[in-house]
Amino acid sequence: MKRNSADYALLEEVLRRALDEASDLAAKAARSDREEGELFAYFNILEWAKQQAEILGVRFQDEAIRELDPYRLIGAYRDAA
Repeated sequence: MKRNSADYALLEEVLRRALDEASDLAAKAARSDREEGELFAYFNILEWAKQQAEILGVRFQDEAIRELDPYRLIGAYRDAA
């Protein structure tokens, strides 16, 4: 597949949307079981995307995506473990 700026822009927009949704869920003081599942699904997607971007040398324009640490989204779970 030929890579172009439109491909990267679309991917970046999808990741930004996932990051925003995950951040909103992570910021909640209390989450339902469904929201917990959503948060972990976003975490898995963002973690995988970050790994793949690093492997492929993709550099996103959005600083929040470039600096993303998906584990911060579930930090409370890591701290408790």
